[in-house]
Amino acid sequence: MKFLISCLLLAAITFSTHAQSKLNISGVVKDTTNSPLDYTSVLLLTPKDSALVAYTLTNKDGEYIFKNVDRQPLLIKATYMGYLPLQKELVLPETGDLEVEEIQLMPILQELYEVVVKAAKAPLMMRGDTIEYDASKFKVPPGATLEELLRKLPGIEIDKDGNIVAQGQQVQKVTIDGRRFFGGNTKMATQNLNAESISKLQLFDDKSEQSKLTGVEDGVKEKTLNVELKEDAKNGGFGKISAAGGTDDRWNANASFNKFDKVNQFSIIGYGNNVNQSGLSFDDLQEFRGSNAFQWGDTGDFGFNGSGGSNVIIISGGDGEESFEIPFNNLNSGYSKNQALGINYNYLKDKKDFSSNYFFSRSDQIQRSFNSRTTFLPDNSSFTSTDENLQNNVVGHHRVNLRFQNELDSANTITINAKGRLSSLSTNLLSHQELIRSNMEQSQMDRNNQSDKWSGAFQGTAIYRHKFKKSGRNFAASISDTWSKADQDGIQKSVVDLMNSTDPNTYFRNLDQIIQALNGSNLIKSSLLYVEPIKNKFFVETFYNFSQSKSETDRQVYDVESRDTNELNPNLSRFFDNKITYNRFGSSIRYANKGSNLSVGLAASNYRLNGQFSVLKDSEVLGTVDKSYLNFTPNVTYWKTMKGNKRFNASYATGVTPPNISDLQPYKDISNPLYVREGNPDLEPQVSHTFNTGFNMYDPATFVSLQFSFNSTFYQSQVVQNQTIDPETLVTTYKPGNVSGGQRFFPYLGFGFPIVKTKATAYISANPSYSKSLALINSIETETDTYSHNFAVNFNLTPIDWFSLNTGSSYRLSKTKYEQNPSQNQDIINWSAYSNMNIKLPKDFYFDVKFNYSRYKNESFGFDQNVPILNAFVYKLIGEAKKWEVRLSAYDIFKQNQTISQYAGQNFVSTGMIETLSRYFLLGVTYNMRGIEIKSRR
Repeated sequence: MKFLISCLLLAAITFSTHAQSKLNISGVVKDTTNSPLDYTSVLLLTPKDSALVAYTLTNKDGEYIFKNVDRQPLLIKATYMGYLPLQKELVLPETGDLEVEEIQLMPILQELYEVVVKAAKAPLMMRGDTIEYDASKFKVPPGATLEELLRKLPGIEIDKDGNIVAQGQQVQKVTIDGRRFFGGNTKMATQNLNAESISKLQLFDDKSEQSKLTGVEDGVKEKTLNVELKEDAKNGGFGKISAAGGTDDRWNANASFNKFDKVNQFSIIGYGNNVNQSGLSFDDLQEFRGSNAFQWGDTGDFGFNGSGGSNVIIISGGDGEESFEIPFNNLNSGYSKNQALGINYNYLKDKKDFSSNYFFSRSDQIQRSFNSRTTFLPDNSSFTSTDENLQNNVVGHHRVNLRFQNELDSANTITINAKGRLSSLSTNLLSHQELIRSNMEQSQMDRNNQSDKWSGAFQGTAIYRHKFKKSGRNFAASISDTWSKADQDGIQKSVVDLMNSTDPNTYFRNLDQIIQALNGSNLIKSSLLYVEPIKNKFFVETFYNFSQSKSETDRQVYDVESRDTNELNPNLSRFFDNKITYNRFGSSIRYANKGSNLSVGLAASNYRLNGQFSVLKDSEVLGTVDKSYLNFTPNVTYWKTMKGNKRFNASYATGVTPPNISDLQPYKDISNPLYVREGNPDLEPQVSHTFNTGFNMYDPATFVSLQFSFNSTFYQSQVVQNQTIDPETLVTTYKPGNVSGGQRFFPYLGFGFPIVKTKATAYISANPSYSKSLALINSIETETDTYSHNFAVNFNLTPIDWFSLNTGSSYRLSKTKYEQNPSQNQDIINWSAYSNMNIKLPKDFYFDVKFNYSRYKNESFGFDQNVPILNAFVYKLIGEAKKWEVRLSAYDIFKQNQTISQYAGQNFVSTGMIETLSRYFLLGVTYNMRGIEIKSRR
């Protein structure tokens, strides 16, 4: 905390010393008809070398103002698309402010347009709804990345997790010269592209893929950043290579290379280290999924909620290990060794667009953790479980993504999408757990589990779209097949001492078992869409969705009787095959006119579940599943785009989600005998009703942004994990079931504004929430209410070229109330503060400091943990071209790093701590590669 205060004091001193306020300069810009020109770029320049002093945009009345300008010789320059730029010298008064004479801009002739555009480059310009930044006007150190450049741009921020936030909204995709880069993964672009190779950046709300191809505006927008490279960068290669070594045998190496031209894009990236830098954290995974990487409307699921709503069937659990995206390994915790190699190649010529990437990753992670969980029982009693474990995970993944789109002619387009995954996972777990009810009543268990798993999957999708001669009339058809298979072998051993246990034969006691599991699934999907226009403003969209998922699980559990004798356990072994058939037919009518977009639709969906299970394949059938569900799902969406970059939206949708296959499988998972999981073949689909509304506003003249949203969900048939707790042994069995009455409310308010234009900005947000969760605890329905109060503030300070500071704080108070045990209500506090400071020193030295402070508090259990993390970096640029960099890095100087978690759920509260890599130092060298010399910025 003292360090954060010191940073703020340094910023204040810098402001007072180097930003001496002398006068304000204001005026107005009009055209020759005396009409105000809004969003005109107005620049202040030095007469000697035309260096940029300050810039702004005019408001809707053509007015501009520069505040706190040093009293010095100045030029003023105004530029506006389609008009001749005007530049003149200012005569500053000795005292007081300056009101500049009205500036009038004249329209330019078309033949002079290109010449004028090149001569009128401004740091920031409005081109329709697109904000364009001239990268050469924003100074960054040589060798800086795109991420460092983005931090300099007004209206754009990089949050503490590396996500791009523009105009208060997260950027969902980044393109390079209009084409995909590593499937749209924003961090791949921002952290690996060289800022010196960039000509300009364009920020805009892109239409959905379906809207682009059908010509029917559907109101769906994706915040998009397009990066245009310099011409010389397109003709040569650029990238960097780094290597570092340090204390405790720590090392880190990474390299990247890019070569782009008008037809081809080629990129390669690789890294290796033993310092927990994997690029595969939870934030990366969420960002990668959120960008719909390599999908971009390519799922082929037509109709409302077509790419994540009621007609998507999950066949593979949805976690990182079984997805086609970059997997989630939680490698920010513990100790890990990591390697990865990624290759990206794109080709675009003659309306043929081919995109591809391959990504290999391997991680060897060791985690030592301690977790404590207190469970509240319906009779107002409670017990505590502790778990001290050591786990080693070795995971490797190969991911391939291919996409080919061909515009056969002006009316027909075909898109082919292919994804492949091959994964291996080896896990070793040593664990000591205790169940504690009192000093006299305790249970304990020691586990030794090992498993080796191989899995693979493939997905292929083909989409055909046809535009009829009548404007707005369209037809689309799709078909896809997704195949997956997993083979797992493992052993599970446990020695259990359960209190009050009277059954000597219970399998909740000692275990020595071998498990063999073979899972396979295949999903076939097809969709049709027809759009018919009515009088240019109304469109009728009719769609049909079909899918059939077949899965098979063969899980055999053997009890080890002796070294040479294994006996099949019929209670735990199961063969299960399952088929889910889905049909949905629906229609909606859409009104689209002058920024308004309203869609009202209704669909009928039918799920049919068929399955049977037995001990072994082809043995006696123990049970069957034969159910059919018919649901009607209304959908209403409304979007309104208004002048001044304002958007309003509201929607209602009914969602139907079939049971997860893992929840349907009728066998007991006793890999942890104290917490048993059991499937439920009688699960019904989850039905939800969702209401959303929101408002967004951004003024590029003042850099003020405002966001508001309110999201709510009501569950009619929610899938939850019900608990049965043995009153004697305290063994808990989880079994999924359906309950109705759950609710969630999520309002959000965010406000961004400049404190001093281009020098200091702030963003403040509030995100309270409420959720009501229902579940069965020992056959008694219980309700848990959670109120969460979230507040955050961020400041971005760039008062002068050689100093920048990004700092902020977030506070969350979570209040959990238990219907059955109000005396156990919990107040959990998570508070954090962060600060990133960069200082340019003489002789091309740079100094970076990053400080993060986190506090976790729960007074009910006397839990209060503080984690201050301080990292510092000193580096120097070497050589005339400044291609070399020498860097000294210090990580976790206070030696406090550890992973802390705390959470309150249905009838429990838990805390956890994981040992994590702490203090170490690295000395490294980086070489910035450039195939063709790129001129330095002015």
